[in-house]
Amino acid sequence: MNLKLRNTLEARYRAEIEDAKYKIRCYSEHELAIPEHPDITGEVDKLLELLSNAEEKMAVMELHYGKIKAEQQIL
Repeated sequence: MNLKLRNTLEARYRAEIEDAKYKIRCYSEHELAIPEHPDITGEVDKLLELLSNAEEKMAVMELHYGKIKAEQQIL
């Protein structure tokens, strides 16, 4: 996997993780009640699933393609 592709995927997964964590934090800290989503526990469960999926994808990418290595340029 080339470095640009890997960096792009990692940025996507990190964004998904941070988005889910932020929304869960909002639900718990502010006790948000959204009329369209009366099932708060169901919504948090969905967010945890998204978070888990993104973390799993990052782990699988590292397992199969190794850690990110700096690009080397030969002068």
